[in-house]
Amino acid sequence: MPTTTPITKTVYIVPRWAGAANNDWYPWLGSQLAAAAEEDDINYQVRALNMPAWDLPVIERAVEYLREVLPPSQLNENVILVGHSVGCLAILHYLASVAKEEEKPRKIGGVLCVAGWFSVDSPWQDILNWMHAPVDYEAARTLIPQDKLMVLLSDDDPYTSGYKENEQLWVERLQSQVSILSGRQHFSAELDLDVRDAVRDLAGGLKLYPMMA
Repeated sequence: MPTTTPITKTVYIVPRWAGAANNDWYPWLGSQLAAAAEEDDINYQVRALNMPAWDLPVIERAVEYLREVLPPSQLNENVILVGHSVGCLAILHYLASVAKEEEKPRKIGGVLCVAGWFSVDSPWQDILNWMHAPVDYEAARTLIPQDKLMVLLSDDDPYTSGYKENEQLWVERLQSQVSILSGRQHFSAELDLDVRDAVRDLAGGLKLYPMMA
């Protein structure tokens, strides 16, 4: 019998503040997706990024680096972006820049924002730079299919206690599908099944979300 070649989905992970490719659930996610590849009939290629100077992230440098790692010409429906904390904002700034500067940018496969925030409870100056920097949400949203922007938030995140307000902003600004999970803090555990399954859902290998709380 003829066999079909599994489609390849490339998953880029943009870490949290001061995070690196080997932190938190990033390596685990790669191994979990590899284990699910046969069931999903998808060849997952996972790239957890080591962002430049990520101890004190700078927006412009982050966008420049993302454009180097993932040039606009390589964007397509088989690219999935996963952001963690400040990595979510880095992705939005990157997509907005591509949408505004490229003549005919292509949509990507989807975006997952884990513990994404627009403000934090006790900001310091470097994080204020991210909170106050304008983002063209409408431009960024044009590169994401309608039902392919997922957000996972926790009801006890130590950095953003106003998770309901945060949820509302994700919906109002970007028409996101938001799931509020209980007791996950800042999603910094070494494994997280909800993150894994959300990526599989975005890739078309698993149909679970939205899981509204």
